[in-house]
Amino acid sequence: MRRKGRVLGAALALAAVLLSGCGGEQADAQSQESEESAMTQDRIQAAMQKSKEYIDALTIHSQANVPGEVVANQRKFFTWDNEKRAPGEKPYLYDWSYYNGVVMEGLLDVYEADPEAGGAYLDYVGEYLDAMIAEDGTGHKFLEPSRAGYVDHHGADCYKTAALLVRAGILQNNPDYMQICSDLYRDLTDPEYVNSTGHVVPREYTEEALGYNYWHSWAGDKAPQYKVWLDGIYMLQPFLAHYAENTGDTQQLALVNGRLSWVRENLLAPDGMYWHAANSREDQCKFHWTRAMGWYGMAMVDVMETLPQEYMEERREALKVFVDGMLKYQDESGLWANVADWEPTETNRLEVSGTSMIVYTILKGVRNGWLDESYRDAAVKAFVAMTELKLDDGGLHDIYFEASANNTDNYQDTQFYLTDEGKGSGPFIMAYSEMLRLR
Repeated sequence: MRRKGRVLGAALALAAVLLSGCGGEQADAQSQESEESAMTQDRIQAAMQKSKEYIDALTIHSQANVPGEVVANQRKFFTWDNEKRAPGEKPYLYDWSYYNGVVMEGLLDVYEADPEAGGAYLDYVGEYLDAMIAEDGTGHKFLEPSRAGYVDHHGADCYKTAALLVRAGILQNNPDYMQICSDLYRDLTDPEYVNSTGHVVPREYTEEALGYNYWHSWAGDKAPQYKVWLDGIYMLQPFLAHYAENTGDTQQLALVNGRLSWVRENLLAPDGMYWHAANSREDQCKFHWTRAMGWYGMAMVDVMETLPQEYMEERREALKVFVDGMLKYQDESGLWANVADWEPTETNRLEVSGTSMIVYTILKGVRNGWLDESYRDAAVKAFVAMTELKLDDGGLHDIYFEASANNTDNYQDTQFYLTDEGKGSGPFIMAYSEMLRLR
């Protein structure tokens, strides 16, 4: 186990206040700590400026990543889309994808953190969503199949961007967005609705034995080796929870809470961290992959902002257990390794996507009063460390591309450490939005 490194500015600033008025050695200590605190604040300021420049260059100031142009042209892809699965090669994963969704949702977070200064981010998100939408002869709006035709074909990943759609729809009171959300929600929750592939998702791809969680994937109508993945929780539950809250569907909110509880009961390991995937407590994928745990952490805090009070004591306690488990393995640098409980090496690098997700989870938890204020420093330290160690003129580095839940060691392929990959850039933007809120 690696010990946590020294905390950042809040504790130092408090110490300086407590020591004010003292003389002699105490005054010297106060002076030293004040200098250290000032240095820390300078580092935070530098980290924020560096992050903003990176985010703006990647999105609103990019000549390559213009949403309307990318979505309209099947030969174009966002530069953070390293999968680049073109139409014709797959029946799914076009421009409507979870890695595009998390980048856009991060920008929406930045806008909400500072609406006065964030109008360009909201416009960028709107351009992306509007480009995805088509209209039939009756005026019904829907996701254009040549751009988002994979929704009914694949599984949990297909619905992630719906969380962006419902949040933007509620924020802007946009009936077109909410109409599409209604269609996607029906696909996931109506036991009588037959989708475009001839399947009924809630009857065929959820099980009571899984706590009514959805299979992570249902491509080819074949269950994966492990049906419930931590990332699948994030792909589905925040959308379901936000739409259910908006429409007053308390039954679905109860199901969402129960799904999170099933994950805790079946994937929580004795060391306080979570396994990547499972079918039951006895049948698990035995890896503590940081990004998988990060997806789950983000799912928890995104869902918690929608749940009735009756579930919150359970959820707050589960969040604390999760964060305490992660902090046991925070590297002295402030970051987390790709596999959290393995020592950092050239093949198990300090990894950006998972670290960004943990930062977002902790800061959002603290901001909403679900975690004690004392947790903030570890997250701030991690964010600053990412900007200093992983972000430079070449981009945001060491974002791990993919790892399967099949109990093989596929977490140490160095060619999978990429730069500016959406699954890392998006959560980094989300983490930045929570840092903005600290101001």
